Amino acid sequence: MELADLLKAVRSLEDLPAVAAALGHEPLWDPVPGPEPTVVVGRAGDFAWYALSGARAEQRAGALVRRMAARGRLCGALGLDPTARRLTITVSLDGAPRLSVSLDAPGREALATLSRLASGGWAGSAGYAARAAEALGGEAVGQRFFREFRTILERMTAALPGPLPTPDRHALALLQLTRVLFLYFVQAKGWLAGNGRFLAQAVDRCLARKRSIHRDLLRPLFFGTLNRSIAERGRTALGLGPIPFLNGGLFEPHPLERRLRGDIADHVWRDAFDRLFERFHFTVAEGEQGGIAPDMLGRVFEGVMAPDERRASGTYYTPAALVHDLLGEGLAALVADRLSCSLAEAERRLIEREKAVRGVLRRIRVLDPAVGSGAFLLGALERLSSLGSIGGSAAAERRRILQRNLFGVDRNGAAVRLTELRLWLAVIADDRTERPENVQPLPNLDCLIRQGDSLFDQAGSGLRVPGDRTKASELARLRRRVVVATGRDKRALLRDLVRAEAGIAEQSLAAADEAARRSITDCLQIARGADL
Repeated sequence: MELADLLKAVRSLEDLPAVAAALGHEPLWDPVPGPEPTVVVGRAGDFAWYALSGARAEQRAGALVRRMAARGRLCGALGLDPTARRLTITVSLDGAPRLSVSLDAPGREALATLSRLASGGWAGSAGYAARAAEALGGEAVGQRFFREFRTILERMTAALPGPLPTPDRHALALLQLTRVLFLYFVQAKGWLAGNGRFLAQAVDRCLARKRSIHRDLLRPLFFGTLNRSIAERGRTALGLGPIPFLNGGLFEPHPLERRLRGDIADHVWRDAFDRLFERFHFTVAEGEQGGIAPDMLGRVFEGVMAPDERRASGTYYTPAALVHDLLGEGLAALVADRLSCSLAEAERRLIEREKAVRGVLRRIRVLDPAVGSGAFLLGALERLSSLGSIGGSAAAERRRILQRNLFGVDRNGAAVRLTELRLWLAVIADDRTERPENVQPLPNLDCLIRQGDSLFDQAGSGLRVPGDRTKASELARLRRRVVVATGRDKRALLRDLVRAEAGIAEQSLAAADEAARRSITDCLQIARGADL
């Protein structure tokens, strides 16, 4: 059986001896005494594969190999999360590197990593553990990318033309690099004229013709191609070849760009392509090793913020393990409440993806009031789509969830942009469309992921969203229409949405003002009374 088919067939611990056999080891079934189910499912010499299952299998697998490493024992662990349909592989060497694989859709890089685990013959426990740790360890390439990204960002920030304040220069440089970074993921899908080297070759042609990278390549690509439907494109844009209309807002001119006097110099862009983007392999499948995947972008953002800024703003990001636990326990509690059952029963019904559970989850609203790099919303999107889609398109289900179920706020505009970027990448990752002209436009997320301060409230203002269900329904309807709108329709709907939000805010302010006046009147009456 092919490795990909073997992974898709995994449902429980009983299926993992076959995985150990595929890795070239003798399959076993040897339960280990303890409070939680753990089984030795494979062995070669002194090297054993331990298997665990459950919502916390990834964390338990990591803890197990670290304990073994502390005792000087070499082993591997397979952590199966049957709800999220993911398998974690880790070994007790070199800091316990690990690989998280989607069982239903294992990526090419992940399968290549697992093949390296199975190849090379038996070289003893130490030799195998060393080879496995090298195959699983993707942190080195990630660290190099983070370091280069920050260096290029600092250089571009300093090199921008015009007298812009430093925060605006940083935001504008980050926006430019973010756009190109996104396009490298799109290129990995084969959507840039079907050419996996489209961007590098376009830059080379531009330089060979002594033209400006920023003016003659990137502006037409961003604003005249990716931001326009094929029917609306001019001759220059059409000359770039079949490229999808992505919409979404990432490739719309930013207000800061209107203040930019001139173009970013060619040597700055050449440095960015040569030292950053062309040095690394990009993949849209998170959890894969050997390349730059969307799940690394949170750490990129954390890395480009100065330590003093992070401490001052309290900007620290939610670890993946905590996101996993919060979502698992939160969804179980919600299902238990809505379906009037115990937590244990709710967890079982979630695993079995019962129809009643799917109905509850379709109506859920998830808000992250300090969205940061988008880790929590990404986790929610992953979990809800895995629980809600049965037999349909995973990409279509993710688009539906983005349109109706997920909301976020952050004070940092770059964090908002990064969250949008990661959510868009999550949509295209499962999109099996091959022809660029058939790719659906990305959803507009700027009405769902907002820049603002979720803790801000003037002392005693009493601001509350009024309980007018008619206006609330109208607001929700407008938001859903904005998410999928394009062109002039999008601009008109955004104006309608702003007016609707302003009306509700005005109503809230009026109610707060009236409440404050009543409170003042009551206080004055008490103060004027003969008996305090």
